[in-house]
Amino acid sequence: MLAILTIALLTLLPVAAATAVPTGPVSPASPSARAAKGQTSTKITVASITPMVGTGDEAVVKGELTNTGDEDLASTTVSAIPREPESSAGAVREWSEDEDPISGTLLAEATLEDVPAGESVPFTLTVDGADLAPGVTVGASWISIQTHDTAVHTFIGIHRAKEYEPLEVVWGVPLLLPADTRLFGEAGSSRADAWEETVGEDSRIAQLTAEPPAKNEAWLLDPTLVREPPEPPDDLPTDEAEAATAEQQVRSERAEAIRDTLVGKQTIVLPRGDADTAAGTTSKSARRVVEPQVDNGARLAKRLDAVGDVAWPADENATEDRSRGYNRLYPGKARPTVLTSDTSFQPSGFTPTGGTRTTSDTPVLVRDSDLSQLVGDLDAQTNPSLARQRLIAGTAALLGERPGTPRTVLIVPDRDTTPDPTAYARLRTQAEEIPWLRSGDVTRMLDSARTDGQESWTPRTSSQLAEADVRGPKQALDAARSRRLVRNLESLVTFASVRTDGEAWLPWIRPQLMQVTSARWRGADDLRELHNHLTDEVTLTEDELEVSSGDVNFFADTGRLQITVINKTDVELTNLQVDLQPANPSLRFDSPPKTLTIGPNGRQTITVRASALAAARVPVDVNVYAPDGTDLTAPATLHVLVRPTGNVVYWIIGGAAALLLVVGTWRTVRGGRRTKGAPRTEPEPTEENG
Repeated sequence: MLAILTIALLTLLPVAAATAVPTGPVSPASPSARAAKGQTSTKITVASITPMVGTGDEAVVKGELTNTGDEDLASTTVSAIPREPESSAGAVREWSEDEDPISGTLLAEATLEDVPAGESVPFTLTVDGADLAPGVTVGASWISIQTHDTAVHTFIGIHRAKEYEPLEVVWGVPLLLPADTRLFGEAGSSRADAWEETVGEDSRIAQLTAEPPAKNEAWLLDPTLVREPPEPPDDLPTDEAEAATAEQQVRSERAEAIRDTLVGKQTIVLPRGDADTAAGTTSKSARRVVEPQVDNGARLAKRLDAVGDVAWPADENATEDRSRGYNRLYPGKARPTVLTSDTSFQPSGFTPTGGTRTTSDTPVLVRDSDLSQLVGDLDAQTNPSLARQRLIAGTAALLGERPGTPRTVLIVPDRDTTPDPTAYARLRTQAEEIPWLRSGDVTRMLDSARTDGQESWTPRTSSQLAEADVRGPKQALDAARSRRLVRNLESLVTFASVRTDGEAWLPWIRPQLMQVTSARWRGADDLRELHNHLTDEVTLTEDELEVSSGDVNFFADTGRLQITVINKTDVELTNLQVDLQPANPSLRFDSPPKTLTIGPNGRQTITVRASALAAARVPVDVNVYAPDGTDLTAPATLHVLVRPTGNVVYWIIGGAAALLLVVGTWRTVRGGRRTKGAPRTEPEPTEENG
C-alpha cells in the first residue's frame, strides 16, 4: 500500500509543480554560475500562446523544454517573467530576437523533474490576465518564457476597452524574380530549370498568385512575369531549342494565370525587370537605360487597368532632388508616387500613415520597416504563434503613438526577401483577429497619398540616409555599367541588322539584356558574369568577321580584283557592305562591291572591276560595315602592285612601225642607187623560166 501511495505521489508531483506559483522576484543564474554548477543547456519551444486577454481572462502558454546537453536534468523550472514594455516598434523587434533570461516578478512557473539528455518534455504556464500590464486598456504585455540559461521573449495582447481609432492594414505582396543569373544566362537545360523553379506549378510565385488579392492586399508586379516571352530563334541547336521551348511554355502558362487572377486597381506595376529607378536618377546613362523599362511598365499598367505611376526605389530615397529625378523617369504630367520606408524620414515621434506626402509635395506610400521585416523573415520554420504575437505588439506600439487618429499601416517585405507564402498568408489571416486592426483599402491609400495635403513629412537627406544605413547595398547599375549597357544596346541593333534571323533574334535577346537594369542585382556578386555573357551574345566582334589581306599583283589596264571575307560566327550574316579605299589614284575601282551574305563559319570571295592608271604600289583599305554604317571588321589592307600594260604596248607597236618604215625607206633608196650605176644583164635561162 505504501508503495502504491509513493508511486501516485511521484506521478502527481510534476502536475502540482506546474501549477504552483511562488511569489516574489526571481533572477536567472549567471552564465559563470551555471557553468560552475555543471548545468546543461536547454531549449524552449512555444507551441501555443493565448493571443489576447481581456478583463477576467487567463493567458495560457504551452510548449516543450528540450535538454540539448549530454546529461539528464533532474529538475528544471520554466518561468514566465514580465518586462516593462517600450513604446517603439524597433524595441519590439529587438526584444523578440533576444534569448537571454531576465530578472523580475514571477507570474507562473512549471518545474519539470526529469528531462533526459536529448529529449523534450511538455510544459504549461497559466497566467492571470489581471497580472499582465495592469492599468493598460490596450497594448501588449512583454513576457519572457525562460529557464536558467535560455529564454523565448514574446508578448500577450491586452484589450480591456475600446478607446482608439482602429489601424487600417494594407499588405504588399512583391511578385519579383530572384537574383538568379541562370534565368537570363546561356540557353539550355539549366536556364529552363531555373524558370521552372521560379514560376512553375510548385513555385513560390504560383503560390502567391493562386487566389486573387484581398481588398487590403496590393501586388507589386514585375512585368516580366506577365509579358508573353518571345519565340526562341529557329537556329538554336536541338538541345537548346528544346530547353527554350520548355522555358517559353512554363513562362507563358504562369503569365496567363497571373493575368487571369490579378485585380487591376490593386496591382502596382513596376518598371519591366523591376528596374532600379533610384539608379536611373543618378546619371544620364542610367536614365537612358531605365527610362524604357519605366515606359514598358506604364504601358502594361494601362492595358491591365492597373497602377503604373508608383516608383519603388531600392534606396528608398524620397528627397526633393531625388523626386525630381523620378518625375523625369515617369511619363505623364502627374508626379509619381514613391514607395518608401518610415526610416527615410526625419524622426518625429510617431510613424507616418501609409499614404501621405513629403514637405516637397511628393506623394509617398510609407511602409512600416519593422513590421515589414517581420514579414520578410517568415519562412517555413517560423513559429506562427510567436509571429502573431510580435504583430500584436508591433501594431499596439503604432496604435499607442496616436490612438485617436485614423491611420493606415502599410506592410511590404523588402524586395530582397522571400517570405514563405503559407506563413505570410497565415499572418494576414491572424491579423483579422486583432481587435484594433481592420482591413485597409489599396485604392483609398493611393488616393490619400495623391490628394491628402493635411500632413507632410520631411525626408532625410542623402547623407543622413547613408549614416543611418537605410540605403542598403550599393547599386549595381552605376554610371560605368550604364554606359556599357548603352554600348551593348547599340551593338545589339547593329548585330541584328546583319543577321539573317535578326527580326526573330532581336525581340528574343533584347529583354534579356535589359534585365541588367534590375534592382535585384544590388548586393549580388554574379551580375558581372551575366553581363559579360550577354555582351558576348549581342556583340559582333572584329575577330568574328575577318577580311583577308596581303600582297596582290595587278598587271593589266583593267581587270578584276578578289577579296575574301570570313564569317567565324555560328549564324548566317547578310547585308554586309564592303568599302574599298585606294591610298592613291594609280588604281581605280569601276564598280562598288555587291552586298555579301556569308553562311555560318563560312567565307565569301567578292570580285570587283578595277583600272590601272599608273604603275605604283597601292595600299587599299578594306572595310566591312553594317547598313547603319557601323564598321564590323578590324582595318585590313591589300597591297596592290599595279603595272598597267596599255601604254607600253602602244609605244612598242609605234616604235616597231617606225622602225619598219625607216628600214623600208632605206632599202628603197639603196636599191635605186644600185640600178643607175650597173650594166643591164639578162638572167640565164632555166627550166622554170625558159
